[in-house]
Amino acid sequence: MPSRGDQYFNPVTKTRLLFVETAGESGGRELIMDWFVPAGENLARANHVHSGPDGFVLERFELIAGDATCRIGGREFSGSAPHVFEIPANTPHVHPRNAGSSELHVRQRIALAEPSLDVLKGVERFFDTLTALSQKRRATRNGDFYDPLQAAITFVDALLPGAYLSAIPLSMQLPVFNGLASVARRFGYRPHILPEKLPS
Repeated sequence: MPSRGDQYFNPVTKTRLLFVETAGESGGRELIMDWFVPAGENLARANHVHSGPDGFVLERFELIAGDATCRIGGREFSGSAPHVFEIPANTPHVHPRNAGSSELHVRQRIALAEPSLDVLKGVERFFDTLTALSQKRRATRNGDFYDPLQAAITFVDALLPGAYLSAIPLSMQLPVFNGLASVARRFGYRPHILPEKLPS
């Protein structure tokens, strides 16, 4: 699992991830990550939802340098640093995209209504695995896994049901992903894959 100051590099999107505060360090209250995104690239592009109390701002993207667009609740918003995109719980959204000509530096802050190490460590495991697969050229520029069995076992282990795809009702996603994850386990898939870290 990551520690404060650990950095990952995704060779597919050319993005760099820096862990500012981990789930363990915050006692499960929040997870803070800095992303450095080149022009024309984006963070993971899946349209998704985070469960939580209605109206509670669960996720923030703070623009430290550069310009970005962010889709929230079906609308696209634009901003230039300093600017904050706020994502309320239960709201479909897509993570920011670099809309400028220079590097985007954006801080992703996930703060839960009730502390949960399990939830935030799951997010850490997801980004571990996404980066590791990207380093092996097994993920796309949009953050999708090429292998559906790997996607299923990782989603079940790391994200569901607290975060889920917005296009399909959660009640339909759970049996499908759980079924595929069961198959993946029988074939020896690992839900969590550690990436190579950048030298400190």
